[in-house]
Amino acid sequence: MAKKKEPVILEDVELKPQVIGYAYEKKSNLGRVIIIFIILIIAVFYINDITVFINNLLGKKTPSTITEGSGKPSEGEKPGSEQPGEDDTEYNLFNESLEIKSGSLTLNNFKYANNTLTFDINNSTTSPVNLSSRKYFLETYTEDKTLINRFKVDIDSILGNNKESYTFNEVSSFSYLVFVEKTTKDYPEYALSDSENGIGDITCKMNDDTYIYSFENNKLTKINHTISNSNISDANYYNKYNEVQTLVNNYKTMEGMTATFNGTQNGYSAVITIDLEKVDLSKVNNKYYYAKGEEAKVVDFEMITYGYTCS
Repeated sequence: MAKKKEPVILEDVELKPQVIGYAYEKKSNLGRVIIIFIILIIAVFYINDITVFINNLLGKKTPSTITEGSGKPSEGEKPGSEQPGEDDTEYNLFNESLEIKSGSLTLNNFKYANNTLTFDINNSTTSPVNLSSRKYFLETYTEDKTLINRFKVDIDSILGNNKESYTFNEVSSFSYLVFVEKTTKDYPEYALSDSENGIGDITCKMNDDTYIYSFENNKLTKINHTISNSNISDANYYNKYNEVQTLVNNYKTMEGMTATFNGTQNGYSAVITIDLEKVDLSKVNNKYYYAKGEEAKVVDFEMITYGYTCS
């Protein structure tokens, strides 16, 4: 017998919406990206300054390659001072009508003959000038502006509307002259034989003179000066003989100076030893006698510009 089907009754109930999940609307990150991008640009641009700042906080030394590239002046450099670059060099084409002006000074009357360069330095003011504490150099350059030689020009006192004449031995032909002022910061470093402890000697020779400069802690402490001349056929030999002998006799009387003179038929020699701890150099007229405590790089650099061969 077939099973009787029951009728299906539909309930009359209003359909209601069912929540099966939530979808969040994504906000734009454009502003945040722009801010991060700006921060990165600033960090890259000021990376050297940031490095210097952090190293200062940590007490670390910052390499010069970073300090020189940062916006802040490196140690010892005064704010606002400009380090002269190659583009700042004033190359003066050499000729006998050349005039070079530097402050109150005018260089003129240039002449070059027989490997000798001569010129005058004029004080163009009415007042005397004394530049003995400043360091001036005359440099010679080739046609393509390659440095040939550098000569130290010692300018002491020049009266108003007066001049001083200078002579330098230049064996190489040149095209340009440069007159420039330097400080010891511009001098290259010099490595002594015991650089770690700053101990060593610098020996400089030219003609009859040999200077041996002795250093401790990279500071000059003693000078040994030897004068030797065996050219007895020189017309000026006996004048030099008497001059050196008189010099030695004077040095013997000075505290901090030890001097001996030895004269023979074959020549003469003098040995002068200077203890810079005791000597009063204001009583000695020799610009190659550097003061106690001078740096090795100053002695080497300047003696070479005076024409000496140093090692």
